[in-house]
Amino acid sequence: MGASDLSQEVRARITDQFFERLISADSPLVSEATLSALLARQVELLLHDLGRGARSGLRQRIEPSEETLRSAADFSSKRASLEIHPTETVRAAGLFYELTLPVLVREALPEAPAPEAVLDLALTLHDAVMTQIALGCVGYIKFLREKIHSSHLDERRRLARDLHDRVSHDVLVALLGLEQCEDELDRDPGLTRTKLRSVEHTLREALHAISELSGELRDSVSYSDLERSLGQFLESAAPDGVEVSLTVTGDILAVPEPVAEELYYMLREAVKNALRHSAPKRIRIRLHVSESAVHASVSDNGTGFDMDTVWKARHDGITSIHERTELLGGICTIRSSVGSGTTVRVSIPLVTS
Repeated sequence: MGASDLSQEVRARITDQFFERLISADSPLVSEATLSALLARQVELLLHDLGRGARSGLRQRIEPSEETLRSAADFSSKRASLEIHPTETVRAAGLFYELTLPVLVREALPEAPAPEAVLDLALTLHDAVMTQIALGCVGYIKFLREKIHSSHLDERRRLARDLHDRVSHDVLVALLGLEQCEDELDRDPGLTRTKLRSVEHTLREALHAISELSGELRDSVSYSDLERSLGQFLESAAPDGVEVSLTVTGDILAVPEPVAEELYYMLREAVKNALRHSAPKRIRIRLHVSESAVHASVSDNGTGFDMDTVWKARHDGITSIHERTELLGGICTIRSSVGSGTTVRVSIPLVTS
């Protein structure tokens, strides 16, 4: 009997057992009705494709059908839209392989099959499953690209807002002051000198704001370690009267550059949020690197905020931190209450070879 001769009853039994195991494991792949239906369709098509590629004792590579490709794209896109990580698909694929191989051996091979025939069938099934995993990554890659693009656009919009709100405003105030000085130059030289000093102060503030914004565009951890980059930022960003400390434990240089880059932006955003909105007297930044993850936190003793109100408003800074963390497969938690300060914690797994 070939795999193409698997009865509908056998296929249904494989599918039912597969979904029962996914449900018992609380897999997010079966947590939403549409995604669950797409997964069931993928299982059906995979079993059909196996029928075209697996024969008793024959080793063939299975090329997925056009329908399988379309279905895989639909499943992958839906899973990505729900922000479910591809590792969940890998776990499900391993479970499918574990459940399906014994059935295929029993149904597709003769009694007491030769070891070579079992190996051929196992490799055929393995190829088919791995093809599905590869197809499933396509949608998530597209999702990641869109999220990264969105994150970059958000950063540009924030810089544009800062240029408009801080620099343009200061320059406009300075120009108006100069116009007034021109009108009063002959009538009241003393008052003119006072206004010129005010204009000078305003222009210096605008120049400082430009310097800060250009520094943000230039800053990167590509050519220096994360600890040094954070220290430089804190030195320039912390105003007088705010105590800022940075504590680093573990091998910070072991953090991969892409992770360090994103972590730098997240911690910088958390500190800037605290300075802008919480009026803190103290900010503590902690970094700990273990063999499997990097853990970071930013705590302040400022005014804090109501979590429900901020979530409903979808504050740009908090949203950016969450999205960057998710893109790296990490976890972000934020704790705050009015009058009790704020703590932002981020944990990001480190992939080691």
